[in-house]
Amino acid sequence: MKDSGDQATRPAAARRDGPAAEARIAELEAEVAALREALAQTGLSAERVAGLDADELACGRADRASDRGLAQSAAATAEARHRLEVAAGRADVAASQADNAALRRANAALTESRATLREREERLRLILDSAADYVIFTTDLDRRVTSWNAGAERVLGWTEKEVMGRPADIIFTPEDRSAGVPQREAATALAEGRAENERWHLRRDGTRFWASGQSMPLRDPAAGPDAPPLGLMAVMRDQTERRRAEERRALLTNELNHRVKNTLVVVQSLTLLGTRGASPDLSAFAAAFQRRILALARAHDLLTREDWTGAPLDGVVRAGLTPLVVDGERVGLSGCNAQDVFLPAGAALTLAMALHELATNALRHGALSVPSGHVEVVCLAAGSGEGEMARGAVEWVERGGPPVLGPPARRGFGLRLLERGLSMQTGMGADLRFEPEGLHCILRLPAVRGTP
Repeated sequence: MKDSGDQATRPAAARRDGPAAEARIAELEAEVAALREALAQTGLSAERVAGLDADELACGRADRASDRGLAQSAAATAEARHRLEVAAGRADVAASQADNAALRRANAALTESRATLREREERLRLILDSAADYVIFTTDLDRRVTSWNAGAERVLGWTEKEVMGRPADIIFTPEDRSAGVPQREAATALAEGRAENERWHLRRDGTRFWASGQSMPLRDPAAGPDAPPLGLMAVMRDQTERRRAEERRALLTNELNHRVKNTLVVVQSLTLLGTRGASPDLSAFAAAFQRRILALARAHDLLTREDWTGAPLDGVVRAGLTPLVVDGERVGLSGCNAQDVFLPAGAALTLAMALHELATNALRHGALSVPSGHVEVVCLAAGSGEGEMARGAVEWVERGGPPVLGPPARRGFGLRLLERGLSMQTGMGADLRFEPEGLHCILRLPAVRGTP
C-alpha cells in the first residue's frame, strides 16, 4: 500500500482520473516486463543494459542490424536457390513423365510387334507342318540341323528333338558320304544359289528312298542381298514310286527294243535264206531289202534312246543314210544340224525310210552313180522358209550326175513311198522335181516342236 504522503503529493488531475491512471501504469509495467523478458532471451540483463553507454548501445544496435541484414540476405539467397531447385525438380519430373510416356508407347509398340511376330512364326510353322509330303529342314554353314518340319519327321523318321544339332549328312547314303556328295552339294548351293538333289537317301530305319528336290542358301531378307548366308535350306520329296516306275518303263522299253531288233534280224535271215542261190534280180532285191531293214533299225534305236517320245531331225537324217556305203565327202550334211527340231516317233521312222530311198536311187541312177556327182541335204526348221517350207522341211538336191530327162516311166517302191506313203502314214508330203541338173526333192515335215 502507498502511504498518505504519496497520496497528498499526487497531482489533482491524477486524483480526479484515478482509474485511468491506474490502467496506464499497468500497461507500462507490462511493457517493462516484456522488455526484460526480451533482454533475458538475448542474454542481456537489465542492469547490463543500464550500465551501457549510448555509444555501446548504438554499436550493438548496428551490429544487430548488420546481422539481421546478413541473415535476410542469406535467407533471400537460400530462398532463390530453393526456388531454382524446385523449378529444376519440376523440369526433371516433367522430363521423366515424358520419358515414361515414350517408354510406355515403345513398350506397347514392342508388345504389338512381338505379337505380330509370334503370329507370323505360328503361321509359318503351320505352313511348314502342313506340307507333310515335303521334307523341309535348315542347317547352319557347317551343315548341322537347325530346324526340322513335320514332313521331315514323317518321311525320314527322325523327330526334331533327335536330329537338332546333328549333321544333315546322316540322310545321305554311305557311298555318297564317302564320295563327298554332301559337301559338293552345299558348296554348289552357296556358289550358284541352288543345287539339285536327285538321288537315293536314307531313312532313320536304314531304308532308302529316292529324293527329288534342291538345296539353297538361307538368308535374312532384312540384311540385304550382299549379306552372307545364315545357312542352308533343303526341300525334297519322296519320289520312290515314280523312280521305280521309270526304271520299270526303261526296262520294258529296252526289252521291247531288244525283241524288235531280234525280229528284224529274223526277217533279215529269212530274206537272205529265201533268196540264196536265186536269180540276180532277186539277190539284188534281198540286198536292198536288208538295207531298208537296217535303216529302220537305226531309226528304231534312235527313238528308243528318247523313250519313243520322238527323235531329233539331224539324227533321223543320219540314221536313214548310214546303212548305205556313201562317200561322206559327196553328201553334204552341213545344212542339216537342226538339233532344236524334234520329230514325233512315226514321222521319224517314215522320214528315215524316205531318205534311205532317195539315197538308194541316187546310188543307182542319180548323182551318186558317177564320180563327179554330189548331194546336198538341208534341214529347214518351221518358219525358216516360205510357202510349202514354212512347216519345216528337208531339202534333197542332186547335182553333177547324169542328165535327168524327166520322171521315170516305172514307179518302184521308193518312188511310191515318196509320192503316196508319206502322206498316208504321217501327214508328210514330198515335192519331187526332176530337173535336168538332177533330182530336187522337198520333204515337207508335219508340225514339229523344239527339243525337250
